[in-house]
Amino acid sequence: MNRRPAIPLPTAEDWPVRLPAPLLGTLLVCALPFPARALDERDIAALISLRPSVLKVEASDARGNVGVGTGVAVAPGVIATACHVTAHATTLRVVSNGERMQVSNQRAEVARDLCLLDVPGASQVPPVPLRDTPLKPGEELVALGYILGAAPRVSNGTVLRLHDYDGGKVIQSTTPFTSGASGGGMFDREGRLVGLMTFKFRAGTDNQFSVPVAWISEALRLPTGPEVAPLSGRAFWDAPEAGLPPFLQTLRMEAERRWSDLEALARQWIAGNPDSASAWHALGRAQAAGGRGSEALQSFARADALEHGNPVFLSDLALAHYRQHDDQGYARTRAELERIAPSALSTLDARAGACTPDIPQPC
Repeated sequence: MNRRPAIPLPTAEDWPVRLPAPLLGTLLVCALPFPARALDERDIAALISLRPSVLKVEASDARGNVGVGTGVAVAPGVIATACHVTAHATTLRVVSNGERMQVSNQRAEVARDLCLLDVPGASQVPPVPLRDTPLKPGEELVALGYILGAAPRVSNGTVLRLHDYDGGKVIQSTTPFTSGASGGGMFDREGRLVGLMTFKFRAGTDNQFSVPVAWISEALRLPTGPEVAPLSGRAFWDAPEAGLPPFLQTLRMEAERRWSDLEALARQWIAGNPDSASAWHALGRAQAAGGRGSEALQSFARADALEHGNPVFLSDLALAHYRQHDDQGYARTRAELERIAPSALSTLDARAGACTPDIPQPC
């Protein structure tokens, strides 16, 4: 079987970012490459109130190179960011209203790509509220980070999937971000922090990932870390394929159209955890690509039963009905998707329009 060229696995894109000339600290809104809800007055008011709590992080290495990321105040004098932003740093500073403040210590959970920076000079920076209730697929999100190291920018999107990993739920969303935004805040519509922007998978626009706020809450209970120095180890998303979490392995296999590998992984995953909705969904994707529509429909239905309301699962279930010429099943599932995540309908309709029911191919 012919395969497409390998697609790079998730990466913290193009770090480090070279510092640009100073820019005004205005709030800019990113244009989105897919349908999304426009920011309303409540969103804008919440983001204006959050703006002082989202800071630029400057990381200087031993050669004098300076990289830029983003951090979020999560406690008095404590700034949360992604460890890949600070990994090579010998000196760290955070910038608030043009004032650069030295980082004294760093609590690093490198495998989780989560670092807490102790900044004595930032004790007056207001911490953001941390959400302590579960997210749900389809919820609307707003992100705030220093895109390309410039002024903080806002983008919005929705929760696509929540991936169980290491005691938390890694957030997959349609909220776009790029260089410099790593470590930036992902907020719900009430302005509560739900995660930190961390990495993206280059295969598509719907593959942006954030580490969960639950990990931040755990890290805040850790003792003060050592002084700033380069870090060792790798983030969970940066491991070789065999060491990646299953949800990232499946993304890679799908992107490379390795359907037999995907099916084998999904079956192994199900054997170890038969109640994993993501495992059943991965199996359905492999079966659909292989032209086994009836089996795929059963697998997608199982995934939906285990995690009902997931817009990704509902979309694939609807398409499975479509490919089986089940008009009633398609209409029923589409209506449920419209109820849960109306913004996903245009994507579903486009996929159905490009899908030939009797030809085995992804759609």
